[in-house]
Amino acid sequence: MDKQKIKPNTGQLILEAARVVFIKKGLEGARMQEIADEAGINKALLHYYFRSKEKLFDHIFENALADVFEVINESIHEDGDVFVFIETFVDHYLTILKKNPFIPNFIFNEITHHPERIDLLSQKFKLNIPGFNRMMERNIAQKKIIPILPEHLMIDLLGICVFPYVASPLLENVFFKDHPAGVESFLYERKQHIINFFKKALQPKYLWQQKA
Repeated sequence: MDKQKIKPNTGQLILEAARVVFIKKGLEGARMQEIADEAGINKALLHYYFRSKEKLFDHIFENALADVFEVINESIHEDGDVFVFIETFVDHYLTILKKNPFIPNFIFNEITHHPERIDLLSQKFKLNIPGFNRMMERNIAQKKIIPILPEHLMIDLLGICVFPYVASPLLENVFFKDHPAGVESFLYERKQHIINFFKKALQPKYLWQQKA
């Protein structure tokens, strides 16, 4: 391969092209030729950078997963307000999912077929669970929120954010079959809906009575 013909941004072009193809076709349906065509390069140059689509997908997936863990950790402040955490988490997490909608299904596939890889990735990208637990304990002690296990809140947050992306065919073919553009609007509106949902679910009743 003549390196003089390689543009400085070729690697980034490949990654962006691969992201587009993987979103459309998934890992199994994607082809290296399609990725090369999307990037506007020849297949030989693509193989020069990445030997297989699996290695290319791994690179994109690990970067996206690192972004997810970073968003969660940056949202956690031990002395912070849990509702500020929820707003920050939901806003940034849904933004990442919009850009990388393949993440949820790929994680579920890895859990099913390669659980050892998920274990390795969780060790590589560590969540600040101790900090999250202390933030929750502090907010509960201050009676800002009802008593709840930190694990429940984290799983509830992840589940309610992720499900529409896992179930996108259901949204597109059942709820928005006649209005495909409605899916985008629906997902955008969910940010505030989720934040309001958790505020009402977590705040003690007397706080809502005061607001009434």
